[in-house]
Amino acid sequence: MIPQAVPAAQSAVRSSDARGASALRVLLAAPTDVRSGRLEALLTESADVELAGWTDSESRAMQLFFLLTPDVTVLDWRVSVSEPARFVGLLKRVAPYARIVSVVPAHDSMPARAARALGADAVVTSDELPAMLQALAADRGNTP
Repeated sequence: MIPQAVPAAQSAVRSSDARGASALRVLLAAPTDVRSGRLEALLTESADVELAGWTDSESRAMQLFFLLTPDVTVLDWRVSVSEPARFVGLLKRVAPYARIVSVVPAHDSMPARAARALGADAVVTSDELPAMLQALAADRGNTP
């Protein structure tokens, strides 16, 4: 597990050494409880998915995005409850190439609609996130 207090750049070096260069590098912007269960196991045990950085702050997520250049940025709607998809729009404006997965409470919720409207590449619930990351990692492995 990568604690939040560890500088993200240091934690990324350690995990990429162990997993190799082909792992899908994920920046996770989410509350601590999102990392528990199946997602925690995927992020710590999978050779295909690497946690490049984690924060529970929208502003720190933007800094980490440019510092770490992840393959995928996962944004949980609870990072900014009052404007749950604002980060999606901000990131897509300054880095249109960014691949963003938005985690929402339900597919028909207001955060889901906002994330889709602002350009999220995928919109999933927290239960669906591990499978989504595994699919993206598998897709990455099939790309020449």
